[in-house]
This record gives sequence, C-alpha cells and structure tokens, in this order.
Amino acid sequence: KVYSFYDEDARFISSSSPTYKGISLAEQKEIDKQILDTYEISSIDMVGYPDYLHYEMGDARIVQSWWNINLIRKADKKKIVLPILYINDFNKEGKITSETAYFNAKLLD
Repeated sequence: KVYSFYDEDARFISSSSPTYKGISLAEQKEIDKQILDTYEISSIDMVGYPDYLHYEMGDARIVQSWWNINLIRKADKKKIVLPILYINDFNKEGKITSETAYFNAKLLD
C-alpha cells in the first residue's frame, strides 16, 4: 500500500549511495525486499512532527520527517535503531515525486 503514495516516476536517493544517484520505484522495491529478507522491522517510530514547506519559487512542496526504524537482524538477532531523515517532494496531485533518505549505513554493520 505504501507504494501507492508515490508517483510512478518517483526517484529515490540515499545518503549511503556513493554517487547520490537516484533510482526508480521498481529499483527501490527490490532494495526494500532485500532489507526485509535481512531484517525484521519491530517498529517505525516518528520523532517529533513532520515539517511541510511550500516554496513559491518552483511551486515546491516538501515534507521533512524524522524516524527511528527499529530493526532486528535475522542472522544474529542483533537489535538496531536506525535514525533516518526523509525529505519528500510532492506534486500538485499529492504524490511523492522524490525521496531522499539520510542515515548512517554503518549502524547496520
């Protein structure tokens, strides 16, 4: 259901990517599958409240939100808290057109 909130041409960028190259929704779905194969998600907790920013220049609609994703690595049952900042851009129809995720990938080691 979560994918229904994204525009079909949405781009995804991760701070853990060495090139910050955006990927497609289909590619993100594959990464999400790999994550779920490796980790169990015990909870996803919002930290504070999201910020909505609307800029007249370019008519940009942006939401910044902070989360703690609580994971359990399936291989050794290690519990991991992954703080993450999402910056989502929205179109006029309310669909997410891009998502940038900022997190420390070393926490997953």
